[in-house]
Amino acid sequence: MATMWSPGDDSGVLYTLVEWIRTGDFLAEVGLLGDDRHSIQIPHPSPQLLLTPLHAYASSSKSDEFAHTSYLCAICLSERKGVHCLALSCGHVFCRSCLVDMWGLHVKEGQVSRVGCPEPNCGISDAEGAKGLREATEDEARAVLSENELDRWKWLRRKRDLERDPTMIYCPMEYCQEPVPKPKSDNSRVSVSDEDGYGWARLRTCTACGYSFCAFCTRTWHGPHTPCPLPLTSTFLFDYLSAPRDSPERRVIERRYGRSNVLELVRRHEDDQKNRKWLDSSTTTCPSCEVKYEKSMGCNHMTCVKCGAHFCYRCGTKVLAANPYEHFSTPGTSCFSKLFD
Repeated sequence: MATMWSPGDDSGVLYTLVEWIRTGDFLAEVGLLGDDRHSIQIPHPSPQLLLTPLHAYASSSKSDEFAHTSYLCAICLSERKGVHCLALSCGHVFCRSCLVDMWGLHVKEGQVSRVGCPEPNCGISDAEGAKGLREATEDEARAVLSENELDRWKWLRRKRDLERDPTMIYCPMEYCQEPVPKPKSDNSRVSVSDEDGYGWARLRTCTACGYSFCAFCTRTWHGPHTPCPLPLTSTFLFDYLSAPRDSPERRVIERRYGRSNVLELVRRHEDDQKNRKWLDSSTTTCPSCEVKYEKSMGCNHMTCVKCGAHFCYRCGTKVLAANPYEHFSTPGTSCFSKLFD
């Protein structure tokens, strides 16, 4: 508009300005006329650019209002200004000094589940309708606890979560011992056996030391199809034999160690039991070196070929080498007059 008038120009300019605005000619000069010459375009900042300052202003206004409002603390039953209080995410407000003492004591005693809103009716209902304490968030804990208390609170929560997870195991490397969670399923490697927790589902890789191992036997990863090496002890064999035939417990052991391997161990175990039963019923043990002896003929006076001890075959008692037959000549004993029995 300033270009329409210049100093020394005595001609009227107001009429020209009014007509310039009335006809809309000014729109093109100020850049508001659209490309089609029939629409008006008003440029403005993107709403996303306004979102951050609007949020900051709303938060600042809310903080100022909270700081100058008085609240009743349900712990100490005193009214405090908001500047001395903390508003939890659930909406309940408590004075900061009470939360510092209360939460700090719970962290010290290891009661991590009690670090939360002290309001009795605040919590999450379980399946039976009972309410549990709403635990504090990390931001709330950071605003109340000291640095050392916060570190211990995080450690206690992590320890509790690990203990609650039945799939969590610890790295078998002695220098590591870090907890190793069950990996997320990879559909490209899932097989039928993985549905029951076998195959690739047994693989664990420690993120701390990089050791890959089997979740069943905790030995170096031996592949998804190779059974776990048989243990040195036979404890699992007794568990297998005590389980009912075709039971899930037996199938677990068969899949873990290989069915053919387990059946071979069962056969050996049964043969060994038969041998032990026959030895106990048909032989006598030397009382000195415990060598087993079977008598086919002759008297009950035995001499061990290994240690030279003299003993009675009937009762297994050690007898005098100088007079071994005294044992069979003593009245009142179970072997009296039974040298040839």
